[in-house]
Amino acid sequence: MTIFIQLLRETCAAPPASAAGRPPRPKYLTIADAIETAAARGLLQPGVALPTHREVADVLGVTVGTVTRGYAEAARRGLVRGETGRGTFPLSQKEGFARIGRRAEDTADFLREAGTLHEPHDAEAHPLQQQSQNGFSRVDMGLNTPFHALDPDLGEALGQLAARGNLQPLLHYHQPRGLLRHREAGVHWAALHGYRAEPDNVLVCAGAQHGMAVTLSALFAPGDRIAVESLTYPLIKPLAKRLRLQLVPVAMDAQGMLPEAFAAACVQDNVRGLYIMPGCQNPTLAHMPEYRRHEMAALCRRHGVRIIEDDMYALTLETVLPPISALAPELGCFIASTSKALTGGLRTAFVCAPPDCVRRLESAIESTIWMSAPLMAELAVLWLQNGTAARVLHTKRAEAAARNAMTRDILGAWNYSGRPSGYYIWLRLPKRWRSVEFSEAAAQRGVSVAHMEHFAVGSAQPEQGVRVSLCGPRDRQNLRTGLEVLADLLSL
Repeated sequence: MTIFIQLLRETCAAPPASAAGRPPRPKYLTIADAIETAAARGLLQPGVALPTHREVADVLGVTVGTVTRGYAEAARRGLVRGETGRGTFPLSQKEGFARIGRRAEDTADFLREAGTLHEPHDAEAHPLQQQSQNGFSRVDMGLNTPFHALDPDLGEALGQLAARGNLQPLLHYHQPRGLLRHREAGVHWAALHGYRAEPDNVLVCAGAQHGMAVTLSALFAPGDRIAVESLTYPLIKPLAKRLRLQLVPVAMDAQGMLPEAFAAACVQDNVRGLYIMPGCQNPTLAHMPEYRRHEMAALCRRHGVRIIEDDMYALTLETVLPPISALAPELGCFIASTSKALTGGLRTAFVCAPPDCVRRLESAIESTIWMSAPLMAELAVLWLQNGTAARVLHTKRAEAAARNAMTRDILGAWNYSGRPSGYYIWLRLPKRWRSVEFSEAAAQRGVSVAHMEHFAVGSAQPEQGVRVSLCGPRDRQNLRTGLEVLADLLSL
């Protein structure tokens, strides 16, 4: 690596500002440029690790963070890959296909080590990703990112699709509801969630959030009231505001929404719709038993309430129960997303709708994005058909189970709700803590969690708690660090 080090020195020697007065190229980009030049000249040998971040920092007289960003940029270009605990390795030209379809973990570790997934002048971070302070190491337990290090191999999948040939039709316009073979795969995916559908009643959407937007905009009018759990998926709040729908919070317990409270809302608030997550509720992990699902379906029939059912996390459970919308199929729209089971960037979800609603939903898709990207749906179909989806789901559930076991060891003395293979927990706080204050205190120690205000609807204050993502931390040691910080705060 001596020649490579010399090339680094030469490339990173700060050139004078140009005549136009422009500043020199940022150091991290020149580090990535040097790696690209070395690869082109054959100076990097596959299987031989590049110098460590510290070694390069010492040679160039820059910070370790600058080198980290430079290596991350090289990974983004498809030049290197990072292996936790081993180092950074150059990719061969054949592996360079990853310039288009590299695995997410090739760059994720670099970006997380740098402490951010955003460039310095990018838009603000997601509200659930609070920035760490006071020099503590950062642990992201705010967002439920679905174990991206275990995602399917995108490069391999793109290669398999390319080997089939005749991909050009995927670039053409198609009917808004999606191609028939994609909808047939949606039937299979919905069946895994306990919902029996026909291809004619399935529509392909660009993720569950798009499916929610399409369904709500197609089936309801401004001013309509939609019942939701008192703590619910946060992004339905801005969506309802945009569509001028009114959300009605309904009380819940450990088994989900209370039927008697929902019945009262139907009468007192003239509820027209129900948005619900009965499988593994976000954020409380409430799991509605089958008898209560039948009660909810009967109430929807009695009051003529449309159902929008989102079972995003149902496949993380050991047992899948019949969806409420399957018990009242003439009223229910069921959203079966691939985001948490496979990967968030796939942006493919299947909406199963009653026959009389399909055309309205298709029109809503047409008026927003015309159609979901066929290439994304084709990837989803490939993974569903070749066994990748089942394998990835099994692997992610196993990792979730290991992380839940660690959580029980560290937080077992405290009051929280979890599932054996759940992706997150709902941590109830002692009376001395307010949810927002606890979240801020954790952020001061470098740990982000999602406080109750993100999930509460209206003025409802169900309980003081925080959602703690177990899938956000990059590895188990990072998770342990975060859990120990939370345990310390609870003990104060």
